[in-house]
Amino acid sequence: MTSAPALSVVIPAREEAENLRWLLPALHQVLSSPALGIGTNYEIVVIDAHEKLDDSAEVCAAHGAIHQYGEGASSYGGAIQQGIRASRGERVVIMDADGSHSPGFIAKFWADRDAADLLIASRYIEGGETDNPAILIWMSLAINVVFRWALGLRVADVSNSFRLYRGDDLRALKLTCTHFDTVEEILVKLSVLHPGYRIREIPFRFEQRKAGATKRDLLAFAFSYAATLWQLWKLKHATTRELRKK
Repeated sequence: MTSAPALSVVIPAREEAENLRWLLPALHQVLSSPALGIGTNYEIVVIDAHEKLDDSAEVCAAHGAIHQYGEGASSYGGAIQQGIRASRGERVVIMDADGSHSPGFIAKFWADRDAADLLIASRYIEGGETDNPAILIWMSLAINVVFRWALGLRVADVSNSFRLYRGDDLRALKLTCTHFDTVEEILVKLSVLHPGYRIREIPFRFEQRKAGATKRDLLAFAFSYAATLWQLWKLKHATTRELRKK
């Protein structure tokens, strides 16, 4: 085994070949920049659908990215979990493939990597923005308000997946969510299981996807978040009771 890379970039990418064609070269340009100081000590891990739907595998091969087909039924949460297992980096960035997460922002993450245990690209602190359609902005704000209130999270943007993690902390989690709610599950489990976990938000502009169609089913999206909120509320309170007994 070679030594662990300094950084793993994990990208769930179902039918995103068109976006990967520009994203992967852009990532290499950012990650190999002398300003970051990573050199070649990084990896890019792309988790595809469970079967071949486009030429993402060929695009990854052409641009030096690790490509894996999804295990079992394709889902966003499943792809995130598989990507985490496949990652080897001391730190891990998770980002979307559709262009909404700018590769250049990783330089900001890397510059602040020692300032916190978890860094979040935040749309909802001063200086943050989002280019999403109004319906998605409304849903995102509603989710953020409810999750912050119900779970006592001191985070303005609980639902943006673009984050920098400590690799060992992330890989130690037992994750169960299968939809986009896995983003909140990770945040809650890290903050609950590690009292005093240092979380910092960095202002970020969320852009619209560059090509292709969204994979979100809004009805399934809403139901999954309701179920996840209940499960995470129970987890938080059960863990808090256990910690008080110690």
